[in-house]
Order: sequence, then C-alpha cells, then structure tokens
Amino acid sequence: MRKLTNDYFNPRSCTYHYLHMAEGNYRNYLQTEMVRVKKYFYVLRPILACQWIESTGEMAPMEFQKLVDAHIDNQELRREIDKLLERKKKGEELDKEPRIQIINDYVESQIEHFNQVVKNYDKESKPETKKLDNLFRQTLNEVWKTEIKSTKA
Repeated sequence: MRKLTNDYFNPRSCTYHYLHMAEGNYRNYLQTEMVRVKKYFYVLRPILACQWIESTGEMAPMEFQKLVDAHIDNQELRREIDKLLERKKKGEELDKEPRIQIINDYVESQIEHFNQVVKNYDKESKPETKKLDNLFRQTLNEVWKTEIKSTKA
C-alpha cells in the first residue's frame, strides 16, 4: 500500500480536505475576542499542510514543527507560534485568552489564498483503480487464505 501512495496522491483533494478543516476550525473557534488558544493548532496545521502540498506537490508530514520550519518566515508570527508550542510542551493549560491577531491575520490570508489555489488544480485527474483493486484482493487472499477473483460489474 505504501508503494502505491505516490500514484494516488491527489493535491487537489488533499488541499480541499485541509482547507475545509482550517476554515471550519477557524470559524468555530477563533473569531471571537477570547479564544481557546490550543485551537490555533487545529487551524495552523491544516494551513501549513496546504502550504506543503502547494510547495512540494507531496503529502504533508504529520510533524507540526517540520511544517512550521518549512513555511513560517515572518519572525513575529514565528515567535507567537513558538510561544504557543513551548507552552503546550510544558503542559500549560491553553484556555481562553485574547486572540492572537497576527496568527488570525495569517490564517485569514492563507484561507483566502488556498481558496484560489484549489480552483487551479486539475479537476480531471482521477486515478486508475486497477492497482488498488488488485491490492485489495491480494490482502483478502492473504487474510482469508483463499483466492478472491476479479468480478466485472
């Protein structure tokens, strides 16, 4: 399955997924004067994942720090994110606090940017499923110790 990952990675689908995650979390958690600060991570990670996909054309890594290191160049923004990370690592309770405007501004600009980016991705790109069908059958054969034959629908 891991060998097939690159054959089936779809930047448009993944960007849409992460963008909608960021939009929903931003809308639900970060648009009031007082916000639950830990929710910034729920918005920043998907935004950074979109940036990774845009810049590399590959699936984004899970490691938040790797995404921050690769995509946050603004030093003031970086300091604010680093402060949140440090507090989280220390186990501080990140409860409601005044929103961090520089992070909100960044998130809003990136959401706007990626809403435009996804419009430019190839809409016709649909992977061929034969390899996945074969992998599924091989997996069933291996687990059930019997042969599952292809059927035509």
